Amino acid sequence: MATATVKRLRSSARLRSSRLTLVLLLKKPTGAAGLFIMLAYLFIALLLQFAPWVIGISQPGVMITNFSNPYPSPPSSAHLLGTTYPGIDVLTAIIKAIRVDVFSSLLVVGAGASIGSLLGIYAGFRGKFIDQIVMRVTDIFFSLPFLVLAMAIGFTLGRAFGDVLLALIVIWWPIYARLARSQTLAIKNELYVKFSLVSGNGSVKTIFKHILPNTLTPVLIQMSVDLANVVLLIAGLYFIGFAAETPYLPELGSLISYGFPFSLTAPWTIIYPGLALMIFALGMNMLGDGLRDALNPRYRI
Repeated sequence: MATATVKRLRSSARLRSSRLTLVLLLKKPTGAAGLFIMLAYLFIALLLQFAPWVIGISQPGVMITNFSNPYPSPPSSAHLLGTTYPGIDVLTAIIKAIRVDVFSSLLVVGAGASIGSLLGIYAGFRGKFIDQIVMRVTDIFFSLPFLVLAMAIGFTLGRAFGDVLLALIVIWWPIYARLARSQTLAIKNELYVKFSLVSGNGSVKTIFKHILPNTLTPVLIQMSVDLANVVLLIAGLYFIGFAAETPYLPELGSLISYGFPFSLTAPWTIIYPGLALMIFALGMNMLGDGLRDALNPRYRI
């Protein structure tokens, strides 16, 4: 009975905390705008993933070409945002690319945050030799530019789309390892952590019950910002033609690269995909700023 009551109280407290976070986030215009942009892009991605027929889109995994009329044509009633080379409808391609980029960024950031946070927490909690090894490995990753490192790992693994995502996961976890470790060092000597250990709870239970929940706030803020960074990095890799083994993959950077040679004569081929990329990146940064304020203890009193 007592255990059930405690669980209900904890569940109620978490619900109130979530509601307060949402209220504080919506009170800030930039935070509300960032949340709206994220939900809009996520809605498009989910709709195209599970019900593409609702918006009349076929073959969501590839950009449909038209080599009988390959050169860009301006916006018209048949093609609302025009076409790009080789005969690709820009609006349809952008919608398809949103699905690919949103899910790709969620995969890379989610996997990188999970791996890095667990490694960073364990290294900070254990300290000594394990901590030194993890931190020296992260130093190696931080000593090289992310784009150069991603290309080097990509050339080793392969240049298919899945290999590119794996390369990004490999280079993304050190960010969260450093962040989680610093949070762990700040709280591992708190009384409630020591009490958990002396009361018979093992290291693993203490980490997941007391340390991990207290490292989530900065990790969530960093994740929202990194969603934009990952999309921009993927777009950059595809714009320069790095992932040549996946032609006509619906991706915003790839779509911009198709229209780039025609940017002076057909500017819509790069303006609209560029706007879709910019809006997503701006929205994720605004969401990160909003979350930073909403999760700040000074505003939650």
